[in-house]
Amino acid sequence: MTSIPAASAAIEIRAVRKLFGSGAEAVHAFGPSDLSIAPGEFISLLGPSGCGKSTLMLMIAGLLEITDGEILVDGDVVDAPRTDVGIMFQDSTLVPWRSVRGNVELQLELRGLDVAACRERIDDLLRSVHLDGFEDRALWELSGGMQQRAALCQAIVHEPGTLLLDEPLGKLDAMTRERIRTDLQDLWMRRRPTVVFVTHSIEEAIQLSTKICVITPRPGLIDHVIDIDLPWPRGLDARRGEGFVSHLARIQEIFHGYGVL
Repeated sequence: MTSIPAASAAIEIRAVRKLFGSGAEAVHAFGPSDLSIAPGEFISLLGPSGCGKSTLMLMIAGLLEITDGEILVDGDVVDAPRTDVGIMFQDSTLVPWRSVRGNVELQLELRGLDVAACRERIDDLLRSVHLDGFEDRALWELSGGMQQRAALCQAIVHEPGTLLLDEPLGKLDAMTRERIRTDLQDLWMRRRPTVVFVTHSIEEAIQLSTKICVITPRPGLIDHVIDIDLPWPRGLDARRGEGFVSHLARIQEIFHGYGVL
């Protein structure tokens, strides 16, 4: 991969390593690895369970201390939790005592932003993920997939330049996961934030990404950075195409070499 100068990188990962614990009992979870992510890229961190994918994402967010190395986001060294990014986890961060709209508004309220001035933006977001008509519903009235769509709106309503997604589709059934993949792709194509997406799914990574970072079993190392040079949008037809199948076979072969397939 051609290195991106730090000045033009949205995210710069420099010799980052993470240990949990100390001494003989320390667990080497990730690194050291380097990576440069350009503005507007959709980067998937793809690897087996326990390889440090989520660890790396949490370090980018400033929610987990780095053992060695450094991470820069928009040129600033990460040394505390970032408040300028959007984050979405596998488990929803929605609160049960608020409606769908109320949960999206909560993101703005916590940031001291004018909720009334953002109503059109909220309506547009909810409509884009097919939640129009459900704005005032309680969470218990929604399916799991609908709740994750609301959580996605909550994560991006403040229009962050960087979006960090930690397996947000992992607990969904296959059909719901497919629908939200499409919603996520559409939202990224419209807004072009820089996205770091953690996933176990090779097909999901190929469908959504501009680049895939293949991470080895623990201690996780960024072993391959693969450009996914397929046209957008990527629906069912794209996944049947020769290019998609070729990427799939290559990545499967890499994981076969690691002994995890």
